[in-house]
Amino acid sequence: MNIKKLITAGIMALVALATFAEPTVTDVVAKQRYPWNGLVDITCKVTGISGTAQWKFSVAAVMPDTGNARKVSQFWVVKNGVNSTDRKVQANGTYKLLWDAKAELGQVTYDNMVMRVTVVDLHDMVQLWEGGPYWATTNIGAENPEDYGYYFWWGDTVGYKRENKKWVATDGSQSNFSFNKSNTLTFTKDIATLQSEGWITADSVLVPEHDAARVHWGGGWRMPTKQELGDLNGNCDWTWTKLNGVKGYVVRGRGDYASNSIFLPCAGRGDGTSLCFAGSLGYYWSSVPCSDSYSALGLCFDSSDHNTGYYGNRVFGFSVRPVQGFAK
Repeated sequence: MNIKKLITAGIMALVALATFAEPTVTDVVAKQRYPWNGLVDITCKVTGISGTAQWKFSVAAVMPDTGNARKVSQFWVVKNGVNSTDRKVQANGTYKLLWDAKAELGQVTYDNMVMRVTVVDLHDMVQLWEGGPYWATTNIGAENPEDYGYYFWWGDTVGYKRENKKWVATDGSQSNFSFNKSNTLTFTKDIATLQSEGWITADSVLVPEHDAARVHWGGGWRMPTKQELGDLNGNCDWTWTKLNGVKGYVVRGRGDYASNSIFLPCAGRGDGTSLCFAGSLGYYWSSVPCSDSYSALGLCFDSSDHNTGYYGNRVFGFSVRPVQGFAK
């Protein structure tokens, strides 16, 4: 959209509009700073926060000339008088936001503008084919699509991150973890034992309490199934590339979904106290065990191939890319 430049720095009147999502945002009021310096103060009330889902603010400006909503990025959540880039919404209540309209749009001639404030899932997601689930755009523990994130043995919900060449538990319980048989509680357990001990459901997928995606992200997030990994392979185009210097695959939808994609980095795997193959291989868990007592189904790829029926040893530390929703 071509944004008009303001000839003179004038007053921009703002009309606040609340849109309804789950949770609900109401009582939205937007006021320009006076004298005008490009900043807009926004207050709103959030209700409906409950359960395990994680949320964040999303703000859009509705352009008076076109009626199109333009998502804005130059805003902060004001916490105790300090502008914070942390946009998480963790409790019901009244919030104050600050939008830098001048940085976002430049000086504009509009004398009337509508602000739209919503609360959306904390983690961005895209649908890659019709009727398919929504795929997260990052691994668990990653801030950006190219970040490796946390590593999990199959059935683990703690997760481990790499610090100073050591595996550190995300809950602070261990500072020198090793991915091995003695630390893998699902190793040597067949499907019947996994079911009887409460690791998996009758449909042979990890129960929510042992699903790393559900435990870390809450809401409807979960680890993908074997079928979903297979569909990711068959319904999308895979392109080997680099994102901000990190090797991996851009996995893009087709047809009407060609504008949607995710990036899967080559995060390698945890093996003992080492991180192996980072930058050359990617390993991702599914929620499904193999019929033997030692493996689980997953995804493995390198620059020449992507195998969505990979049998991974449960002791290894793999990445987890969550999904939400079920295929129709």
